[in-house]
Amino acid sequence: MNVRFEQLIKLPELKDLKLVGGNKGLFKTVSWFHFIETSDHVGYVQKDELILLTGIGILNNNLNFIELINKLIEKKAAGLIVNIGKYFKQVPNCVKKIANDNDFPVFEIPWEINLSKITRSICNYIVKMHLDELVYEDLLMNILFFNKTTYEEFIEKISLCENNSLNSFRIIIVKIANFEQYLCSKNIRDNEMITNIKDAFLRSVNNSIWDAKCRPISFFNNESVVFLLINEKEKCMDLKMFTENIILNCKKVFSDININIGIGNLYSEFSDIKKSYIEAQKALKAIQSEYHCDKSIFYSDIGAYKLLTEIGNTSLLKEYYYDTVGKLDRYDMQNNTDFSKIFHTFLLEDGNYIKTAQKLYLHRNTLMYKINKIHEIISEHSLGPKVKFQYYIGYLIKYMNNF
Repeated sequence: MNVRFEQLIKLPELKDLKLVGGNKGLFKTVSWFHFIETSDHVGYVQKDELILLTGIGILNNNLNFIELINKLIEKKAAGLIVNIGKYFKQVPNCVKKIANDNDFPVFEIPWEINLSKITRSICNYIVKMHLDELVYEDLLMNILFFNKTTYEEFIEKISLCENNSLNSFRIIIVKIANFEQYLCSKNIRDNEMITNIKDAFLRSVNNSIWDAKCRPISFFNNESVVFLLINEKEKCMDLKMFTENIILNCKKVFSDININIGIGNLYSEFSDIKKSYIEAQKALKAIQSEYHCDKSIFYSDIGAYKLLTEIGNTSLLKEYYYDTVGKLDRYDMQNNTDFSKIFHTFLLEDGNYIKTAQKLYLHRNTLMYKINKIHEIISEHSLGPKVKFQYYIGYLIKYMNNF
């Protein structure tokens, strides 16, 4: 569990902290703290750790200080607290400049302040936030999967807002698209590494949705972060910009993955949270059936997908797929061809040969030959609107259900 600098600096025990550099880095999170006195010990520093420095190992030597802060930045430490008054009168300007250039928060604290109180306060707060996170995670999972939590219990267990007045609820799901393929491409098989990736993704999402008045209520489930958005109306949120910001922040950490976001409807009743969750899942299915890029979509905007997601008869869906797109998939598998991909792109481009050829990097004549071959495979002499519609539905069913 990481906490934000915004939270830490509000602790009473940290009231004497003075920010002297890297103020644009206050959005960063802190996982723990670490005492360091020389650059030789930086190798022990972990990512997102807050470093405390008394200066005894540097002794007012600016070059040593510069070396230390550069190494801390390289190790992706969260920030630095410098104990001034005995070995330093103040943080040197050259160090402040490095901190500002790298958005690396640097604080001063007077020598007279008891550092043990500060470290104890930081530790206690991080542990408390971790325990709260587990409570919130358990609450949301109980609401969505077990129907065990009542509105009264929900209010009692968390202090979400200043007045404890909850007037709207919405579930949003942020998914790592094709997570298994991503792991294979990186040759990642170690369970601990996979767990670290999932934890980092959850932190990235939680950092993106952080609200000082309303902590994220979220958990990681099936390659996705599920979170509950509360009192959206009061915040006058631009939800489209909000989800775009989630994608942008997550891409800073995971630049080579696609991120999909499904957004359930907004409800005023606590009892409808699960309904919003199901809608967000269906919105994700709509994305995976048609888009292969970073994408967010509202359940209210998925159109015809709503009808398909309401069909619970999997056998019927498989039969429809088998009789349409399945013909091309089976042919491709037997002959090592890619006619199904070509035809899907052709349909997505509304049957436009020029656009399809450009999308697939094919010569127009080559595309026309392949489309004629597709006619033969699916036993259709022409590709009129009816046939195109049937196969378009077939592709939706295929990708929504991973057939």
